[in-house]
Amino acid sequence: MNSKIFVSILAVFVNLFLAVGKLFIGFISKSGAIFADGINSATDVFSSLVGFVGLKVAEKPADKEHPYGHGRAEVISGFVITLIIFVSGIFIIFEAIQEFFNPSLLALTTISFLVMGISAGINGGMSWIKVHFGKKYNSVSLISDGIHSRIDLFVSLAIFVGLFFTKYYSRLDTILALFVGLYILRESWILGREMIHNLMGGSAGEEVEAKIREVLKKRGVVLNSLKTQKLGDKDFAELNISLPSRLKVEKAEEFVKSLEKSLSDSVAGLEYLSIQISSHDVGTGYHRLGNFDGFGGGPGGYCVCPKGDYKIKHERGKPCSSLKCPTHKVNLVREKDE
Repeated sequence: MNSKIFVSILAVFVNLFLAVGKLFIGFISKSGAIFADGINSATDVFSSLVGFVGLKVAEKPADKEHPYGHGRAEVISGFVITLIIFVSGIFIIFEAIQEFFNPSLLALTTISFLVMGISAGINGGMSWIKVHFGKKYNSVSLISDGIHSRIDLFVSLAIFVGLFFTKYYSRLDTILALFVGLYILRESWILGREMIHNLMGGSAGEEVEAKIREVLKKRGVVLNSLKTQKLGDKDFAELNISLPSRLKVEKAEEFVKSLEKSLSDSVAGLEYLSIQISSHDVGTGYHRLGNFDGFGGGPGGYCVCPKGDYKIKHERGKPCSSLKCPTHKVNLVREKDE
């Protein structure tokens, strides 16, 4: 089990523990704010399950129907999580308004404060873990879930502090619950925009493009155009470059092989790359970094079975990894240059 999946499963059980604790304490203490936070934690359980499924699907290898993998599944799960967060925010606001006009007597106990204090500590720890591993593995789903846990941390702290002052103003608890809901709506809107950006094939971002430009600048490459795309934890890049026209094609091929390695080593998450050399009217076509065995194959070459002698002519734009050997049922690989 890899780290991303482990963190995702851990999040499910942690949120379940928090949800049960806060809903129970919120019910017996009649605290709308604690109960509202318990509802939020309950939705977190389902959200974490959705994130887990998204991560599992995203890890599936490329196939004929999905030649560039299943990375978009992680973005879809992130979008579903955002919708869940948004709906829970609406529900919390509705309950807070109802409670404001029909207040109930709070029965605050030491355990009420203890639960919210523990909740703040756990959410803080889970937020750090999920964001840390999300950034390490370029996982938009884990980062989003980590931001969600950070929201829960701030909410728990606000409720914890607010409980001290409810004896001075009885409706303060419901006002806090209202602000909890509004804050959740705001954060869900921010997360939602990011997910929609990814689902619509938005760019990989300024940071990724800046790293690509930096590598090209160091190698003295003239960049004519650059297009990137973000799909889950994978980045796509399409480059059009110019090399000195006096450079022979063989040397240009060797240079691009070296350039590909430099980009792969310097840009984390760069999974697919297309390099077109306008000065030589040749290009690589899209290929998966790490599985591509040479610029010289370019649009030609063969896709071969690693377990037998089956091979077919390579088609530009169709990765060999998306094809299977009819005999051994394994993905084909690009034929290595001699």
